[in-house]
Amino acid sequence: MRAIRLLGVTGVLVAAMLLAPNALAAGQWYARADVSYNYLPDNGWVSSGTSIHTVSKKGEGIDLALGRDLGRVWAGGGIRGEFELKWKYNDVDSLSNGGQPLSGVTGHTRMVALMYNLYNDFMPESRFDPYLGVGIGYASVRFGNFYGYDATTSTSYALDASDSAFAYQAFAGFKVRMNSSVALDFAYNWFMLGNVTVQSGAGTTGTTYHTSTATIGVDWDF
Repeated sequence: MRAIRLLGVTGVLVAAMLLAPNALAAGQWYARADVSYNYLPDNGWVSSGTSIHTVSKKGEGIDLALGRDLGRVWAGGGIRGEFELKWKYNDVDSLSNGGQPLSGVTGHTRMVALMYNLYNDFMPESRFDPYLGVGIGYASVRFGNFYGYDATTSTSYALDASDSAFAYQAFAGFKVRMNSSVALDFAYNWFMLGNVTVQSGAGTTGTTYHTSTATIGVDWDF
């Protein structure tokens, strides 16, 4: 099943490049590197037939992208497309069962994704350039070494599993050009992974993964 998903997203990404406007040939390549600070909303999972509530700490991430600026191809601004590699990490803050906090809590959530993004730059010729963007791709998320102990029932709960699925994201941000080759990039990114199902003990459990992220980065034109 994962192989079929991977083939599917590869086809989508290739099609996105092939169907790009003819103006692509006149564009300029750029590379981008971001650092990010992300919020992973509370979620849950099931262990030994019990629903466990997870609260995660604020996390960090890194984004690397290679893209091409297509120029001002319509009256509303300029279009650019890029491939992006994303990495996000959050430690677990607390686990609870029916509102009862568990003790000895450990765990982290780690996500890696390959995305293809399209942006609209509203003022591509200006020093200050606001933009909006959307992206689609494929991601893998790991819930690593989740563990908590309920002293009232002398029961421990654990999860250590991963899953992969299609991913979607949207951007709102702006660039501030420092010179003809370098720009600072500030953005808000909303990211969502599709259905996530992981192995928990003898059964499976569904959970969610979506983040709200603030990023700051540098773009280099070449």
